[in-house]
Amino acid sequence: MLYHTKIKQGSVEKMDELRESFRKLYEQHGIEVIGRWKNVENPHESYYMVSYDSEDDYQHKTRTLHNDEHYLSLSSQLNEIRTDFKAEKLVPQ
Repeated sequence: MLYHTKIKQGSVEKMDELRESFRKLYEQHGIEVIGRWKNVENPHESYYMVSYDSEDDYQHKTRTLHNDEHYLSLSSQLNEIRTDFKAEKLVPQ
């Protein structure tokens, strides 16, 4: 999965904190974070990519993640600063 996020002006520091908290939480749920990137020309725009073994693995891990109280709290904080979001499901060729 490739995630693209845009945040409000002045929210880069908060986003960095949230990003690290999400990384740790994903690790606890066995979700591999391949990488995170910021747009050089616009630091309020970022991307991150995670990997799943299969569609079943994705469904299971995201269902478990979405039932985690800490995830719900982090998501609520993220939604306060996020202005746009897009997720794209990619498969290897």
